[in-house]
Amino acid sequence: MNLNCIKYLIFYSILCNTLIAQFTIDTSKRVNYLAIPVLFRTPETGWAYGFSSSLTFKTSNKHDTLTRTSVIQGLAIFSQKEQNIQAIDASIYFPKEKYILYFQSNHSYFPDVFWGIGSNTENSNEEKYAFEQFNSSIHLKKKIAKHLFFGLMADYQNVLQLKYGANSLLDQISLFGKTPYHVLGFGITTSYDTRNFTFWPTKGMFLQAQATSYNKGIASDLSFNKVILEGRFFKSIYKNQILAFQFYNHSTIGNTPFRSYATLGGATNLRGFYQGRFKDKSMISLIAEYRAFLVWKLSAVAFIGIGNVYQSVTKIQTSSVKHSFGGGLRISILEKDKLNLRIDYGFSDKYNKGFYFTLGECF
Repeated sequence: MNLNCIKYLIFYSILCNTLIAQFTIDTSKRVNYLAIPVLFRTPETGWAYGFSSSLTFKTSNKHDTLTRTSVIQGLAIFSQKEQNIQAIDASIYFPKEKYILYFQSNHSYFPDVFWGIGSNTENSNEEKYAFEQFNSSIHLKKKIAKHLFFGLMADYQNVLQLKYGANSLLDQISLFGKTPYHVLGFGITTSYDTRNFTFWPTKGMFLQAQATSYNKGIASDLSFNKVILEGRFFKSIYKNQILAFQFYNHSTIGNTPFRSYATLGGATNLRGFYQGRFKDKSMISLIAEYRAFLVWKLSAVAFIGIGNVYQSVTKIQTSSVKHSFGGGLRISILEKDKLNLRIDYGFSDKYNKGFYFTLGECF
């Protein structure tokens, strides 16, 4: 790990802490506002910068310990690879958390890379393309028992443009959604959450299942179904040492459009693989992490993961399973909420490796 990167991580943490101390949270107020610069790096974006603002508030009185603080966040990001993203994200916790509302909306223009479809695509296939799209989703959950939630959701995607070269690999492959399209889906979700913290749990589990149907007869250009299953498990094995595991499966059935394909890799999956290096209708992954506090605000992480993309359950190729491993450092910027800046390096082989400098954990 580059020493200059570690020094920069510490400097950026001090900067964020200074801004937070000056502009955020006054516990005597029910509503607080924060605006800070944003800087991060991933293999998909290179260095990226921007601006983030957030509004935090309680839907009940400020002394209510049974209700988490709600947040509405706005974000504008620009990268050295000429990508740009504008987003609004909200998590609203109603009194005693009997209901939770999530809302996300974003627009992006994103020059990207494509290697083909499936688990056996060659590194030499690499070609550039770009997309512009708008996404919006809303998700309302109701508590039906202790730690258990059930909810309804709606998801909208509008691909405004998809740019690729004539006679390119993407041009030659037969796929749905290679021209502008929009889809609207409705679904159900259930989750079970016993984690003691959201960002850096030391114990507990998070289990979630989502099923969404996009129907050509209901404001969609294509019909397909999507199911997402996820399990996260956390266990303290010694003082300030944690084992963390994540199982994740993203499956689609039907006329799945190109921009709704599952992708392996990225900052929240198998680090080291470019997000989308392997792409297909579905994907599955398993990640294990060892997390340990070091000193001051610093912690260390070691991780390993395996996974693969697949077209259908009967066609999962165990002979081409992908793997990556690596490690990194964490530096706390919000100690009360256990929120960290992270610097990771993931490696699979000489073609699939990457450095990540971003906020929050992989899972």
